[in-house]
Amino acid sequence: MNDFISTCGIKKYLNNKDRDIYCHDEIDSTNTAIKLLAKENASEGTIVATEMQTAGKGRLGKSFFSPRGCGVYFSILLRPQIPPSDSVFITVAASVAVRRALISLLGIKTQIKWVNDIYFSGKKLCGILTESVLSSASLDFAVLGIGINIKSPEGGYPEEFAYKTTNICEIVSSVPDDFKNKLIAEVVNQFEKIYKELESKSFVEEYKEASCILGEKIQILSGSHKGKFATAKDIDENAGLVVLLDNGEMVTLSSGDVSILI
Repeated sequence: MNDFISTCGIKKYLNNKDRDIYCHDEIDSTNTAIKLLAKENASEGTIVATEMQTAGKGRLGKSFFSPRGCGVYFSILLRPQIPPSDSVFITVAASVAVRRALISLLGIKTQIKWVNDIYFSGKKLCGILTESVLSSASLDFAVLGIGINIKSPEGGYPEEFAYKTTNICEIVSSVPDDFKNKLIAEVVNQFEKIYKELESKSFVEEYKEASCILGEKIQILSGSHKGKFATAKDIDENAGLVVLLDNGEMVTLSSGDVSILI
């Protein structure tokens, strides 16, 4: 597979072609690029995509491994009329959109690891990062970043990722022609549908049903309960993860990161 992303290639498959799209061979971070465009009054729905990120962003200050030609890395500018506290639902909506897109294009059913990762057979396939920019106490704009692994880099993944990362080419025997452009466009198409439901949060149930974490033993990796062990019990209407700590206390995690214990 040697297809490349392009503005006209992505637009070809978009339902709504009235979007500004910027494609790069290499960039530091698509999220960073969108922030700069937002400050220049770029319109909602603007997309930045690249073949490679040199400083890809992950949650909680982590980096996102984005080698050339091995995935699709793109960000979307959003200007939702929601309270800042509801920005988590952008990530939830995007998770559902990516899952729907992979079903539509490849027929594969992935799972969602709270709060922002797409998994297949216990390994990470896609990462999602939403960054909110506030103006006083209101949400000025949000940047939705998505990275989906398509194939392994030459020499394989770095050691810290190798045992827990997968990609499209490891899951299916072949992919459609012009797959990168189709994949970006289909994720955007699916997200556009769900984005209209952002206020009603009607997609949270689908997010919950696709969870790979409920019923599993976990370790909490950040926040006030960092280091504690628990069992994931539920995802509530606010997309919080309800967990039963090993000491018998039931708590709800509204943000942070957890690890599934094997």
